Amino acid sequence: MTQKGINVFFVRHGQTYFNLMNRFQGWSDIDLTEKGIADGQAAGKRLSKVHFTAAYASDLPRAYKTAQFILDENEAASPAKATLNRDFREIFFGSAEGLTIKQIAEDFDHDIDTSMVDGAIDYGDTIKKYGFDGLMDLFKKNDPLSLAENADEFNSRLQHGLNMIRQNYEIGDNVLVVTHGSLMRALANKYKSPELASKSLSNGAVSKLTFEAKKDGDVTIDLWNDTEKVW
Repeated sequence: MTQKGINVFFVRHGQTYFNLMNRFQGWSDIDLTEKGIADGQAAGKRLSKVHFTAAYASDLPRAYKTAQFILDENEAASPAKATLNRDFREIFFGSAEGLTIKQIAEDFDHDIDTSMVDGAIDYGDTIKKYGFDGLMDLFKKNDPLSLAENADEFNSRLQHGLNMIRQNYEIGDNVLVVTHGSLMRALANKYKSPELASKSLSNGAVSKLTFEAKKDGDVTIDLWNDTEKVW
């Protein structure tokens, strides 16, 4: 394990029914499928030998339930439960939650920017087309209730959570964060990997990033979207 910085293991939650149906999920409380439970248990087995100094999870049930499956498998004197942290919850898609890309064109307000859904291309393609932050701003612009988070709103709370890790942990510490797919895409975008940001992450996948233990220090993506490695 590297001693160059704080080792942060980000894990995407297990599969939910909205994942299965390819619907935008955001802050919606959707149960894990049977596969989703297995995703968390499998991630836990792969990480069972890692001693986590601390464990965090988004405060949305699909994330903290997955975190518990992971910690239940741990054999390295890690925390028994994850600390819930709202900074690590998914992007809020507002009025788009529960919809597919195709439905957004039909169900959003009549003055929607239709370029957002031309051809009903998938989420990854829209990220390639507009950039991650640009797409988040379009969700806000096109939300008839103006509920969705734009890029500034989302990135501000994400940065708050990342700063908390930098401020509380030291070089060589291992920190578990169980979170969400779009948040992970935002991390890739933030740390100069727009190509990774356009690609979906597997449920239960582990991504390891190394954080320099100082304000605004470098971040290295050591492992991304992995469902095989046993630590």
